[in-house]
Order: sequence, then C-alpha cells, then structure tokens
Amino acid sequence: MSDNNKEEVLQQSTIQVASDDQQQDTAIIISQWDILRAYSTRCMTCAILAFILMHSIITGVYFRSDVSFYGIHFYALCNGIKIAVILFILVMRQVMFKVSGKKTIDVKKRNKILSIEQIVTFLILIFLSVDLAVFMRQFNDINYGPITIINGNKTQIHWYTKGKSPSIVNVGSQFISDSKLTKFHNVIVDSQNFDYQVQDVTLTPASYNLPSTIRKFVVMTDIHRNSKYMKSMDQDYDFNLLNGDYSSGGMAHEFSQTFRDIHQKPLILAVGNHDILTGGEVDQLILREPYFYQKIGQLGFYFIQVLNTNNIINSQWINKTKVDEAMKFLNENMHLSQNDEHVFIVSHQSVYSTGEYGSPEYFTKLMEQFLDAHQNSKIRAVFSGHDHIFASFKRNNQFFFVNGAGGGAIDHMLDFGKRSWSSAELSGPMPVINSKTLGYDHHIKSYLKFTRTEVTFENGKIQYMVRDLEANSVLITFEQTIQ
Repeated sequence: MSDNNKEEVLQQSTIQVASDDQQQDTAIIISQWDILRAYSTRCMTCAILAFILMHSIITGVYFRSDVSFYGIHFYALCNGIKIAVILFILVMRQVMFKVSGKKTIDVKKRNKILSIEQIVTFLILIFLSVDLAVFMRQFNDINYGPITIINGNKTQIHWYTKGKSPSIVNVGSQFISDSKLTKFHNVIVDSQNFDYQVQDVTLTPASYNLPSTIRKFVVMTDIHRNSKYMKSMDQDYDFNLLNGDYSSGGMAHEFSQTFRDIHQKPLILAVGNHDILTGGEVDQLILREPYFYQKIGQLGFYFIQVLNTNNIINSQWINKTKVDEAMKFLNENMHLSQNDEHVFIVSHQSVYSTGEYGSPEYFTKLMEQFLDAHQNSKIRAVFSGHDHIFASFKRNNQFFFVNGAGGGAIDHMLDFGKRSWSSAELSGPMPVINSKTLGYDHHIKSYLKFTRTEVTFENGKIQYMVRDLEANSVLITFEQTIQ
C-alpha cells in the first residue's frame, strides 16, 4: 500500500472516530436532556401536588371559619385563575419539550432551557407563596386596644399585647398595676365615667363617658375578624352592641383583627357560636356568663346564647338544653327591667330568619310563648345575627331583626335550595315556602347586604335605621311608636 493510500485510510479512520465521538457526545447530551426532563417533570408534579394540597387545606379552613378577607367565593375564583395559569404553563412546557426533542440539542441550548425551567418553577413558587402569605397574615397577632366594655355598673378596660407584659393603668388619680405577665389584660373600674391611660398603649389620656340617657346605639354582628367596616364607622352613637361572631374560633389573633381599630366608644359584647368554641380564648375577653341582664341608661338588655359551641360544622345548631336554660333565665329575671323604658333581647341565633339556618322550631315556639306572656314588659325588639343576611319581622308591635354581616362573607353557606329566596331583596308577608323558616306572615324586608342597625330614641319613638355598609347609605328605616 502506498503512502498516499495509508494516509487516506488514516484520515478516514480519524474522521470515523471523530464522528463516533460526536455521536457519543450527542447521545450523552440527549441522555442528560432526558434525565433533565424527567427530573423537571417530577419537580413540577410535586409542586402541583403541593399546590393542590395547600389550597385544599386553606380553602377548607376558609369554608370552616368564614375568615377570608376577600370572601370565600372571590377566593375560590382567584384560585381557579391560578390553577388555569399553571395548567397553561405546563401545556406550553410540554409543547416546548416535543419541539426540542425533534432536534439535536447542544450543551448551550440545554443550559438555556434549564434556566427557563428554573424561572418557570420560581414563578409557580411565587404563586404559592403569595397566597400563603395572605393566608398566614390573618393569623398574626396584632396589639389592639384599649377597648372599654360595659360590665354591669362597672367598666372593663381590655387590651391585648403580642408579647406578655404587666398591666399598668392610670384611672384618674388612681394607679392600677398588675405584675402578672399576660397577653390579655383586664382592669375593672367601678364607674362608667372616668379618664384613663394605659401605659405603653395609649399615648394620651382617654375619656370614657356613658350617658345616663342613651340617644343612639349601633348593632353589628358576624364581623368574623374583618374590621373593614368598623374602621369606617362614624362616632355619632353612645355605644356599640356586637352581637356575636366577631371571631371565627375565639382565638387571640382573631380578636386582634376585629378590635385593632375600635378605641373610642364603649362596647357590649354578646357571644356567637364561633366565639366560644371549645379551646378558644374568649373567656379572657368577655368576663360574663352566657346569659346576663345589662342596664344601660334607660335601656335594659337580656343576652342569651342557645347555639352549640363544640363544633361549628354541625347540622343541629340549636342546643335544646341551652334553650331551656335561656328561657328559664328570661322568666326568672324579667323583674330586673321593670323600671326600664325600653327592653331588648339579644340572641345570636334568630327567632325568625329567611336565611339558610332558618327558624329553629323549638326555640321559635318557646320565644313566642314567652313574648306572649310578657306583653307588658316593654320588650321592643329582638336582635340577632348568625345568618349573614339582614331580615326584619314584626309581631304584636315587637320587631325581630337579623342583622346583616358586619365583615363575614354574605350568604356564606352553600344553601342547596334550603333558603327560600335567591334575589338580593325580599319583601312583605308570604305563605310558607319551606319548613326551615317560620313567621313568614310577619316578614317585612330582607337583604343580601352587609349592614348595621342604628337605633335612635327621640320624641317618644324608636327609629331603627338599617345602613348598607358598602354604599354607606340607608336601606330602610323602621319606626316604633311607644304605647
């Protein structure tokens, strides 16, 4: 073989070896690419599973406790949009894989795609973390107070601190100190008119004054720790009656959310089923029994609580034992209000309602019997909540008001046909539509709106003005002539 032939064979062998090496390198790159795709797919699958699991838990908590700042349905819509975006990203990712799989991929291109994968994963994590941050924000303790709570002929000064600290209060010239380290602080003052200052909490002295004759009070209920409408309230009233469910589980962080913007006016607190769940902390806020009588100026209030408190997800809301105890309390203590000009009954559970929970027959019938037996007791109205709608009824010149939600989601239950109406407004007496609601013939007006009820006393009449909290406008006004 000539030298030229040998050189030609050597060159061909070199080219063949180079070609084999290149094919081997390409095979390695493709193999690495396949591993990368498999690893990326596993990571993405885990991220999706984590997303579904986390949002299932959060949505479950929201539906269980009605605590979403944005409302359950709006929250579900946002989650639906997020899931749609993630599915779109995954579809585009698979398209990219198929297109790139048809071509030879070099190291530079592979690294570029890897960077894109990392960016996509980072964006998905942002989707998750932002939502988690919103969720966790609702569980942060926030210092609040001091708030003043009417307690018999005394006043409870209450405030909460994120860290444990002693209680130090100046009431007029009196110095009150408690060295006990606690987060919930309570000081009882033997007066309903005084100046006070809570050290390290109030920067300047505050005045507390409950007039001897009440001109106006406000009723709000079912705030569920969303203080949006509490912040916007004007101060043209004497005290605020909160008719239960200002929390979702009776916990400190929920009180923080509700009471952080309430400082100026006195409060009187009823309790709802959410406030006194087993294991809650409401007993460190409300220093009273579930049934009590309260005189405020010329007014008398009877507070009762007849709902189950061991489980908020319970088809049998009414506790018959508590109903019996409540009726016994009312009958045995009606003499306390014999000198009051106007008497009101406060119960988180309604006597009549056009909402999902309706009218529990056992409670409704006993209340009707009680009211019929006390026609001369100056009972003007029964205030309630629980159903997150506004509904009004009138029977024997006595009003029954289901106050609309003051922050909790409107029409918060999945009714599945349990409620008798679905429009935004319901008017007038009507025949019985279903077995859940009693007193249809006494019905006046119902609204699916956030509301509060403003009660004014003037010229021998009582005026009940129902305000739409979102529009800050008056929906309807009821007038009651005192006989």
